[in-house]
Amino acid sequence: MKKNYFILFLYLISFLDSEAQWIQQNSGTGYNLYDIEFINEKTGWAVGDAGVVIKTTNGGTTWMNIPNPSSQYGGLMWSIHPVDSEVVYAVAGYDFIMKTSNGGLDWDVLSGRLGSFTAFKSLYFLNRDTGWFLGTNKVFRTYDGGNTLDSFYAPWFTNSDIHFKNIDSGIFCGTGRVFKSTDRGESWFDTNVPVNGVFHFFSKLGVSENNIWVGGNRKLYKSTDFGDNWIVSDTTTGTTSISFVNENTGFIGGGTNLLWRTTDGGYNWNKQRTDPNSNSTILSIDFITDSIGWYCCGSGKIYKTITGGEVLTNVSSNSNEFSNNFNLNQNYPNPFNGETIIDFEISIADFYKFEIYNLLGKKIEEVFYNKYTPGNYSVNYNSKDLSSGIYIYRISSERFSLSKKFILLK
Repeated sequence: MKKNYFILFLYLISFLDSEAQWIQQNSGTGYNLYDIEFINEKTGWAVGDAGVVIKTTNGGTTWMNIPNPSSQYGGLMWSIHPVDSEVVYAVAGYDFIMKTSNGGLDWDVLSGRLGSFTAFKSLYFLNRDTGWFLGTNKVFRTYDGGNTLDSFYAPWFTNSDIHFKNIDSGIFCGTGRVFKSTDRGESWFDTNVPVNGVFHFFSKLGVSENNIWVGGNRKLYKSTDFGDNWIVSDTTTGTTSISFVNENTGFIGGGTNLLWRTTDGGYNWNKQRTDPNSNSTILSIDFITDSIGWYCCGSGKIYKTITGGEVLTNVSSNSNEFSNNFNLNQNYPNPFNGETIIDFEISIADFYKFEIYNLLGKKIEEVFYNKYTPGNYSVNYNSKDLSSGIYIYRISSERFSLSKKFILLK
């Protein structure tokens, strides 16, 4: 067994349970995930096919399967809305609505009818008690946390996403249409998005205060006055998912794992470098800052960035087998004081780079960039005079890269 030993110098910055660029997280399910929502850097939820509800409390490093009653009503979970760490609402097919008041330990079924064709696709809550549920030809409203549900007519049939900016004004989108209400969801009118007779599939809304974005077949539409007027802001990218952090910065996702980012409000888009081994459609995106965000897609795949995207790194939180090129093992001991060892295995001869990053994505050091033949290698790290904290170590070739974190305690 061939062993090479290197001394690494690292730099610390903070504590996050993820790494510096786009990383793939193992959700523990092979089902399509249709919605992902986070309330802060640590706690988030995702839902999908077969009644799948998963939750993370460490930023996505691990995901827990959350038992729930949706399988009794068809089990196709479309959307979830965590109001806070305890109160969470979710909707599925067959008019199904459920709620937890203790972070997913128990669920109450608020609505559900087998055989119903008015499946709820989306929901939005202003606080624990006040929210709306969007279905086929209907909107439900509650002021008391779901105990009472008032039903109103929604003048469209393929509805997909809803948002309220305050208790009076809300919007929802469907195929080729965006509707608006100014009376708390009791009546709705067409905002006349200039689609010119083309029924684009508007699956998600991007919202930042009064700014709204919806996208379809290579068209992106924008309103700066909460739906009163619309313009075409882009004609090159299509979208199945969308998320805006503020009036300038946003992300849209599409088929075959395509992802774009804008920093000028949607007029220009830069394509992100995503997983070359994935052809899954990006179905939902959620950013909590302009740097930290997640997206989910088919086959249970979830990706995370803490640097606003741009570079992909494949990581699975539950396995050491990351690619066909090499494996990267967890350092040992971890946490450590003074020295630790990092083992990696190369199965294909290629040029490999070993680098150190801080948790803001800044490269601290390139330790080596050499051609290596198949075999087992080790890195012997000496912390020297560094402060305690968490670091990222990364090995990469031209097509693949793997990263892990380690903890220095002094």
